[in-house]
Amino acid sequence: MDTVLAQAGAALIGAIRELENAKNAAAAAQAKAEVLFAVVEQARQLYAGVRGEDLGKGTAAQIALARRESPVVGARLLKSAIRLVREFPEVLAVCSTGALTEYRGQIIATESEFLSPEQRSRIDAELATDPGVLETMGNKQLVSAVRVMAYRMEPDAFVKRLTKAESQRCVTLRPAADGMTYLSALLPLRQGVAALKSLTQAADSARAQGDGRGKGQLMADALVHRLACHLPCVGDGEPTPTGNGDQAANSRRGDCFSTREADVHLDLIMTDGSLFDGANEPAVLTGYQPIPAPVAQRMVMNTAGQAQVWLRRLYTHPDTRELIAMDSKARLFPDGMKRFLFDQDQLCATPWCDAPIREYDHIKSFAAGGRTTVGNGQGLCQACNLAKESLGWANAPDGAVITPTGHQYASTRPTLPGTDRRRDK
Repeated sequence: MDTVLAQAGAALIGAIRELENAKNAAAAAQAKAEVLFAVVEQARQLYAGVRGEDLGKGTAAQIALARRESPVVGARLLKSAIRLVREFPEVLAVCSTGALTEYRGQIIATESEFLSPEQRSRIDAELATDPGVLETMGNKQLVSAVRVMAYRMEPDAFVKRLTKAESQRCVTLRPAADGMTYLSALLPLRQGVAALKSLTQAADSARAQGDGRGKGQLMADALVHRLACHLPCVGDGEPTPTGNGDQAANSRRGDCFSTREADVHLDLIMTDGSLFDGANEPAVLTGYQPIPAPVAQRMVMNTAGQAQVWLRRLYTHPDTRELIAMDSKARLFPDGMKRFLFDQDQLCATPWCDAPIREYDHIKSFAAGGRTTVGNGQGLCQACNLAKESLGWANAPDGAVITPTGHQYASTRPTLPGTDRRRDK
């Protein structure tokens, strides 16, 4: 029996490796197809008289839809594919054998993007000298190897790249499971290390005084409190204790764990039964995810009189459970209708996009006779709203996206509280 099980296990691991190789080889072929499509699409646009500055618009968006990805990811994939196909043929050949993943190919293209084509060609040749070594590199090891080669070739450009990266510092928020979120900050190395050290010291101090919370919990609570204090900062990022006397005093004495509620604006959609009568219909935190009714109730009710709560009615049809629409004779969507579309769509209506809604537009264009109604409106991110204006793009009456190649991609609204099924537009 042991021999049979060992043989079965070996066969399955062999199959897993072969399937992984096939995935990698398919990704390499897909990259070649994406580059060819970009060439064909540009030729189509040229033939149709598209102006030079508009050439290529909508190309990455079509690739994104075909790959069931967002437009941002589609643009990144196309850029990486162009680099790999045109400037890293040896690395692409290794990918085609299945020995290198698509992501590691993207690492090579991204980490060397500030170099000249000739320099990237030298990196391509050097990496492909021993495919066996390239195959065994992990992601971090590969990043380091490419950066070392790039620095040796162009040290000044490498330093300029780091300087440019500092100008791109930002803070982002994305949803996590179970009603949580990831608050991320992209910071220069020195500031990031200093911020983490400060939070670590605050947590260690609290634990030394007998606080029973875990270190990670204390660091998170300290971060939220320090941000919720609304302390202005000087140029180097140090807080300046001004304004509210209690806040300033708390900052000076290191009080990092205040229970004061921060003032926030959340769009929470839930049925009246869930809010007032204890029903178990999940609520929706607009732009994020469904959350259990008890969690939503606590968000609304447990503010200790410090955070303000506004209630706004939304009406649904008693039979279809669709939100009841509004009409307007204007070309632009009025604010009330935008609010309605935001509650209805929650995220960009383009399939697989998931970006926040930034613009509101007609499904059937106003110029083509489309009315300014909720039924003919949709919320989109800026990239998708621009893509739909490209040559050959259209929308079906139900909101499905029709690309210049004739492919159609259905758009599905998220489930609202009080409904028991997903609905296509």
